[in-house]
Amino acid sequence: MTLQTLASQELSILVMPENGGAITQATFNDRKFLATPPRASIAPKHLGLESDWVAAWNGGWQPLLPNAGAEFFDGKYPQGFHGNASQASWNVIQQSADAISLEWSGENLASKRTIQLDKNSISLSGSLINHDVQERSVIVTEHLVLGSDFLESEISIEPIGQARFRELEYDGSAQGRDFLPWDSFHEKNWATVTSDTPARMGVFSEISCIKVSNEIFEIEISWDAHTLPFLWIWQELGYTQEHPWNGEYWALGVEPSSSADGMGIGGNSVRKLKSNEELTWSVNLKIQKRAGK
Repeated sequence: MTLQTLASQELSILVMPENGGAITQATFNDRKFLATPPRASIAPKHLGLESDWVAAWNGGWQPLLPNAGAEFFDGKYPQGFHGNASQASWNVIQQSADAISLEWSGENLASKRTIQLDKNSISLSGSLINHDVQERSVIVTEHLVLGSDFLESEISIEPIGQARFRELEYDGSAQGRDFLPWDSFHEKNWATVTSDTPARMGVFSEISCIKVSNEIFEIEISWDAHTLPFLWIWQELGYTQEHPWNGEYWALGVEPSSSADGMGIGGNSVRKLKSNEELTWSVNLKIQKRAGK
C-alpha cells in the first residue's frame, strides 16, 4: 500500500488511496488521535460481511458509500458491508504538501473527495454522482473514528445546539426507538466515555457540530447537515469479546451520515439519487489543546 503524507505546522496525516482513500493516521503535537486496528489488515473482500470489512480495515477516517452498515446482496448493484467504495482503490488526481484530491468510479457512480490541511484542522469535501439511467438508493457516511492516544483518558461528548438522540442496537437497528432530547440520556451517561463504557451505538439529529474532548485536547467536528443530517456515535473500547472484535478494538466513531440507522440500503433510511443527480457534502475536524493545558 502507498501512503501519501500531508503536513502543516502542527498536524500531519497519512492517506491510503488503495484502501478507500482513507486517512489512516493523524498526528497533532506528536499525539495520534485516529483509531488504528490491533493487527495488520488483510486484502479487502468484494461483497464482504462485517468481519471481512473489519479484517481489511486500516483504521482512521474513510468514506462509506454507496452503502453504510449492513450488507445488501439484492438488486442491480449488490453491496458488501459499509459499501463497495469504502475499501476500493481510489485514484489520486491532485496533490500538494497540504492537500490531496481523489476519485472513485464504479457501478455507474462517480465520487470525488478532497482533503485539505490547515494549521490544526482537516477539511474534507466529497461528491457522488449517479450516472445510471435509473434512480437508486444510496447512503453516504464519513466513517470518522477517533482512537490511539486520544482514548488514553476520559472522553466527554458535547453536541452543539438542540440535539436529539436515539440509541441503536449494536447491529445498527433502531428497534422502533424515537429521537428524544439529548438531556433524556443523561442517566445513561452517553456524554462520557471511559474504559468501562459498554460497546454501543447511537445517532444524533438536529445538529451540525459536536465537541469531543479528553483531558488535554478538544476536537470539534462540523459537517454539512443538509446532505448528512445524522451523526452516528460508536463506542467500542475493548468491550466486545465476540468475533471480529475479540476485545481488541478501541474506537470512538463520530460519523456524519445521510442515514438515521446502520441497516444499510436494505433498510428504510436511504437517499434516493436520481439519474445524473449529484450529492455534495463537507466535514471539518479541528483539534486544539484545551484551555490551560
